[in-house]
Amino acid sequence: MAIIDVFNGDADGICALQQLRLQEPCASTLVSGIKREIDLLRRVEAAAGDLVTVLDLSLDKNRADLQRLLEQGVEIRYFDHHYAGDIPNHPGLVTLIDTAPEICTSLLVDQTLEGRFRAWAVVGAFGDNLDNSARQAARDLDLDARQLDRLRELGIYLNYNGYGATLEDLHFPPDELFR
Repeated sequence: MAIIDVFNGDADGICALQQLRLQEPCASTLVSGIKREIDLLRRVEAAAGDLVTVLDLSLDKNRADLQRLLEQGVEIRYFDHHYAGDIPNHPGLVTLIDTAPEICTSLLVDQTLEGRFRAWAVVGAFGDNLDNSARQAARDLDLDARQLDRLRELGIYLNYNGYGATLEDLHFPPDELFR
C-alpha cells in the first residue's frame, strides 16, 4: 500500500500535514506545488488499496481526479476549508470540510487530533491570515507574547514562500519545507 500526501504549498497545507505526520509517522510520497496550484490531484497516480490524504485543496477544483481515484479503489481522506460543492458519497472517501470563514485546514486537523500538536495549527492559522482564530487556538498553549509572535512570523514566512509562478520562484519547494 502506497501512502500519498497531497497538500497546498502554503502555511496551512504544510502545517496541516505536519500535525498528521507527527500523529501518524510514515514514509509517504509528497505531492505539492505553489500556493495557487490547487488542482494537485491530477498529478496523483495510485492503485486500489493506496491511501491518499488531501489537505487544503478545494474538492470542487479536484472533483474529476477525486472521482478517478475513488473509481480505482483508492482510499482518500480529505481535509479542507474551501468551497467543495457536492461532496461525493463513496465508501472510500472520508471528508472533514468546513467552509466557515474563521476556519483553516490546520485548525480542522487540530480538531481531529484533539489539539495534540496545537502549535502547528496556530502557525497554519496565522499563515492563512486568521489571526483571531490563531490567537484563540493558542490560548491553551500558555505562550508569552514573544513566543506567540514567533509562531505568527513562522506562519507568515511559510505562507509567503508559497507564492510564485513556478516552483523555481520559491525559496524552498513546499515538500522540502515539510521534510
